Amino acid sequence: MNLANDYFLLYHGSQVKKEISYEIKNANEAEFFEVAALILSATRKNYEKYLPLKSFDKLCKNITDKTPTTINELYQLQYNLIEIISKNNNKDEIEKLHSTFEYLKNEHILDNADNEKLISLFDPSELVVEEEKNADIAIDNNLTFQEHKEDIENTIKELKELFNKEELKKELDETVDYINNQKFSIGITGVMNAGKSTMLNALMGKEILGSAVVPETANLTIVKYDKTPSANVFYWNKHEWERIENSASQIESIKEFIDETKSIFKDDLYNYIKEESRSDSVDINNLAAFTSAEASGKKCNLVKYVELKSDLEFLEEGIEIVDTPGLDDPVIQREEITKEYLSACDMMLHLMNVSQSATLKDVEFIIDALLYQNISKLLIVITRADTVSKEQLQEVIDYTKSSIKKQLKALNKDSQLDYILKTIKFIPISGKMALLHRTGREEEALEAGFKIEDTGILEIENYLNDSLFGKNSSKSDLIVKSAKAQMIKTIDRQTSALNYELRLLSKSKEELEVELREFNKKKSTNEKIFQAMKEDILYYKDDSKNYIKSLETFLTSELIELQTVIKQRVVGDVRYTYEKEKKKPEDARTKSIIQTAIKDGIIDIIRDYRYKFIKKSQNIGEICEQKYHDFGFTIGHKNDNFDARGFFQEDFKSGFLTTSNDILISKIVNAVNKSKANKLEDLDSKIEQFLKEEFATIEENITTKANEVSQMLIENFFNALNAPLKHFENKLKSDEEILQKQIKSFENNDKNRDKLSLQIHKNLKKLEIIKEGCKK
Repeated sequence: MNLANDYFLLYHGSQVKKEISYEIKNANEAEFFEVAALILSATRKNYEKYLPLKSFDKLCKNITDKTPTTINELYQLQYNLIEIISKNNNKDEIEKLHSTFEYLKNEHILDNADNEKLISLFDPSELVVEEEKNADIAIDNNLTFQEHKEDIENTIKELKELFNKEELKKELDETVDYINNQKFSIGITGVMNAGKSTMLNALMGKEILGSAVVPETANLTIVKYDKTPSANVFYWNKHEWERIENSASQIESIKEFIDETKSIFKDDLYNYIKEESRSDSVDINNLAAFTSAEASGKKCNLVKYVELKSDLEFLEEGIEIVDTPGLDDPVIQREEITKEYLSACDMMLHLMNVSQSATLKDVEFIIDALLYQNISKLLIVITRADTVSKEQLQEVIDYTKSSIKKQLKALNKDSQLDYILKTIKFIPISGKMALLHRTGREEEALEAGFKIEDTGILEIENYLNDSLFGKNSSKSDLIVKSAKAQMIKTIDRQTSALNYELRLLSKSKEELEVELREFNKKKSTNEKIFQAMKEDILYYKDDSKNYIKSLETFLTSELIELQTVIKQRVVGDVRYTYEKEKKKPEDARTKSIIQTAIKDGIIDIIRDYRYKFIKKSQNIGEICEQKYHDFGFTIGHKNDNFDARGFFQEDFKSGFLTTSNDILISKIVNAVNKSKANKLEDLDSKIEQFLKEEFATIEENITTKANEVSQMLIENFFNALNAPLKHFENKLKSDEEILQKQIKSFENNDKNRDKLSLQIHKNLKKLEIIKEGCKK
């Protein structure tokens, strides 16, 4: 709402459209504000006293090209004057306006109530140029996430104090819950003995993981904040356990794992392995019995993952840590779980022991995370840095970079090197020394020559804080913008209600009753419109869900085609190697061909799936937008065209490459090793069979995830399409309540009309100022 509309609503009880443009002359400053104040003091109640006067005509002609002769012309002149004042205001000019209003009051041309209204309207602290009001939400990059959060909470507190309405409080509480319940996930990876637990304990300032509680952790551990510390262990279910058993026929390490587990648990095994995953609450101090590879009972073999809740301050801001088992874990299903959780993490810390860094497993995992798992921030922490010199540390970093380059070249993806090296940051750390400092044993560290600044832990903390909560954090930025956008919607709804209330205050009881009758006539028509729109949206929602089912057929077809591509590439490479080099290809070469074909193929399939999903949503959105337009509603801004891509910017980009391909690779590599140059059709047949067997799991995994993501997005998408309808329904309900209240309380309101209108105006001004604050 601009100042002109503000003026008309408060002073005249109505809005006005600018239809006549008055040319304002260059009068001297003092004269302009004196005449402007006189013209602005005229209302529909007293304008007939002004217009016939020759003196009024003469004064008007001193600042404009013509004198108004009707109430509408007077309104247009007032509108023009307010626009000039709002765009060219300063403290001295507004004081001149105020002094003239005071003079008119003393001369009994203005009464006390009208003088207060005009003084309040033309307060220089409340005048805002309209162009600035229309700015989009711009986040102040000088503030951290915590500072933004405090600012939002203070604004919400101010709004609650301003309006004691339960519906408003509920909306504002939802915004508070949204910003307080955000999670920031950190994934911790590395091979066994990389030092993950020691570094995490140093970060958290307590030996919650590692030798004191969870020595040699064999399971994925999720660490969350809770005022009451607790620990829960979750076991494999029957379906998952069957997959592990089936993989034992191809991978020797898993066979040993299965044999060991069965010999220990015997008939007791299926007391833990249930149809649905069993979970047990356990004593934190006895957690090692369930998670340690060294514990005698070997319950860690049956545990899928651990959920640990702690009251540590480090976790209090919504940080969750996913501490993974070693990448060289013999149970490939644990690696699948690791990838599953990492795909949802905001950032990843990969730890490498300085004495055994940049193993092939390390390098493959780093490349996989950045190219295929959608990890956008990766910190490589080189542990046990206190055992080598600075020169040796640099050699390790350089060797890691060259190993990544070499592996990318082997995968024909060396063009991605610059991207990967820009995404990675290296920080050396002495975890042991950092832990001594953080657990009250700093003297030991100092005696060893390590101040806290020398351990690397502070640098890691700064990196984490900046990445998750800092001024350039994209996730924090998105959360703050979403919270502020929700507050602005709440403010706009309240502003609309107050404007309506202000307009009704200027009406007589008879006019209010006429308005109520007109309102009730439209009510029935509106209800029919709402019902028709709801039915349309429900129809399109069902249509979208049916379309998702048809996309499952698309996925199945594409995955069958991918199997053919993989088979052709492997057999083609074997044939080429026999013909050119007279030998079979190296195992590593065959493995690389299979992995690359599967990953690139699945990414292409999901990209096509996403395109089809968005295209369908785009069509539905455009149809609904047109229907809204026909009913006089809008989605978003009036001049925007509907764009479904805005709803699905980051979706379908991760979580689809978590299934392990080790068994498939093992089968194909073994078949290649047994192949003969003159019988490649046998190899072709075997690979086709292996792919058919193993792709059943891949297809189930991808189809399930695509369906879950699609269903979730459909709900969000149609909530957005329903939003304008709900907004208009709520507005009509609110307007009806205000109108009925005004009629019921007319006698009292009529007596206190000036006081009530002034209070509403002040509240409107406060809302406008709060809204401007939300945009910054």
